[in-house]
Amino acid sequence: MSPMRHFFVIAFLALLCQLSANAEPAPYPLDRPALAVHLANGQRLTFSLQQLQQLPRGNIELRDDQGEMQHWVGVPLHQLLAQVPGADHGKPIHTTALNHYSVLIPHEDIQRYQPLIAYQLNGRFMSIRDYGPLYLIYPFDDYPELRKQMFYNRSIWQLSEIHIE
Repeated sequence: MSPMRHFFVIAFLALLCQLSANAEPAPYPLDRPALAVHLANGQRLTFSLQQLQQLPRGNIELRDDQGEMQHWVGVPLHQLLAQVPGADHGKPIHTTALNHYSVLIPHEDIQRYQPLIAYQLNGRFMSIRDYGPLYLIYPFDDYPELRKQMFYNRSIWQLSEIHIE
């Protein structure tokens, strides 16, 4: 290969790398299962983003660290649990993320604060790279008592599983 041709091949590959680095992350497929709900009896239900969109919708408005308003849209957790047959709604639930991080969500949180299983942030579906496709978010701006590390830890990104006892 001539030096000039070699130069153009390298330049082209560098351009491709740059374009892919600046590209938007691919959204999670709407029809692919995004959330698995495991019941104590061994039954497993799965929900795609399309199915979650068919459930009652909720939203949460939050200010980020720079003071910009964020608009989260999804299914209130208590509404999802109402769709699960045989779920004991008085017990805590165990949530797990794609990276295997897990946290227990007390029943009192679900009733009082109504956290949201968000599938959109600022009008866009979230990619895995952007902490999606699902993010369990609390309404931090509505309840000052939520601004504690314990509640930040319960606000789980890349939510993939819920275990109901």
